[in-house]
Amino acid sequence: MNIYKDIIIHQKLSSSTQEQRVLLSCGGQYYEASPAIAELVETLQRHATEEEAIAVYTEKKAGKYTPEQVRMIIDKFITPLLTPKQQKRSFPYEKELFSAAAIDKFSDTFRFLFNRGYMLTVFLVAAALDAWFFLRTPDLLLFNNKVNVYLVVGLFAFMLGSSFFHELGHASACKYFGVRHGGIGFGLYLNFPVLYTDVTEVWKLKRGERCVVNLAGVYFQSYWLIILLSVFLLTGNDIVRYLILVMNLGFVMTLNPFFKFDGYWLASDLLGVPNLRQRSLELLGYVWKKLWKRPEGKRPYLLQIRPLERYGLLVYSVTVNLFMGFYFVYVIPTFLYRFVQTFPDAVNELILYLSNRMMPPFALLRNIGMQLVFLGLIGYLVYRSVIPLVRRYGRNKIQRG
Repeated sequence: MNIYKDIIIHQKLSSSTQEQRVLLSCGGQYYEASPAIAELVETLQRHATEEEAIAVYTEKKAGKYTPEQVRMIIDKFITPLLTPKQQKRSFPYEKELFSAAAIDKFSDTFRFLFNRGYMLTVFLVAAALDAWFFLRTPDLLLFNNKVNVYLVVGLFAFMLGSSFFHELGHASACKYFGVRHGGIGFGLYLNFPVLYTDVTEVWKLKRGERCVVNLAGVYFQSYWLIILLSVFLLTGNDIVRYLILVMNLGFVMTLNPFFKFDGYWLASDLLGVPNLRQRSLELLGYVWKKLWKRPEGKRPYLLQIRPLERYGLLVYSVTVNLFMGFYFVYVIPTFLYRFVQTFPDAVNELILYLSNRMMPPFALLRNIGMQLVFLGLIGYLVYRSVIPLVRRYGRNKIQRG
């Protein structure tokens, strides 16, 4: 059996590299490769034995490579693709909630909504109504005394339903462009709970088509937003105002290019740079080694792409690393400091209310609850980060012993 036939060679990968790249896949994983590697894989697939394929490839290249060099290339770049791997997780914790088969009917039915005219009209109407809402609504951010536990639960349920509809948008966009989608699941990213859709096969698409898939979730939610804005225009209802604010906050979070939400993937496809976060760190490492006159190693991706995207990647790399540094060095430590300073007093106040058989104010319960949730998510993030390091250290210690 020819094991190399398990590798699928797709069309060229749509990216911004100056040299053409080819998309390969094996076992559900997708890989970026040079045309030379793809040609070698194709040669291996066409011949019964590896030795025969190497001989044919060497002859075809007219002495450019020796058989030993070709075998080294196979061992380094092709054989690892065939090694069974545990499915790489996008999040420290993830759990599929709905299988691809369970949402197929919906995505098949609503893929027609990705007609260019439909999308442009919906985005323009939503943007116009949203601008009116923010510019003309008095006391926009005022939360009155009607905010209670029932309203908060209702807002949470609305966010959950809206997020699920968002993920159905990604699935439907995949169907529109003729690629399969996976299931919808729940995950934790850093200290954010998120829903996600497996859209790995979008790597087969052109950059513009991948951008549409990235925006598909916000596009689907825009239908909800238009309905809510229309109702608020007619009624001025406060609860509808809260829902609109919650949805817009969700858009800001989703389109943030610094975390691995839709905005990150949109930036990745606009720049034509797969593994965008890794490339931005790679650039920092390259500059660091150059400053300290150390061996630079592999040429960074920044120097392999076209000039316009190169400047975009440079700006993104600097901005995202400053932002992530701010988040981990300032935001999280500041929360922990304030938690230590204020949480004991809040608990004492809660105990005082309960001991006097009085109902604690909703604001007090909300503050305690939100702090505990945020602290728990930070603790889980630290746990998921430290445990792999401990296990790796343990393995290395055993091997050295």
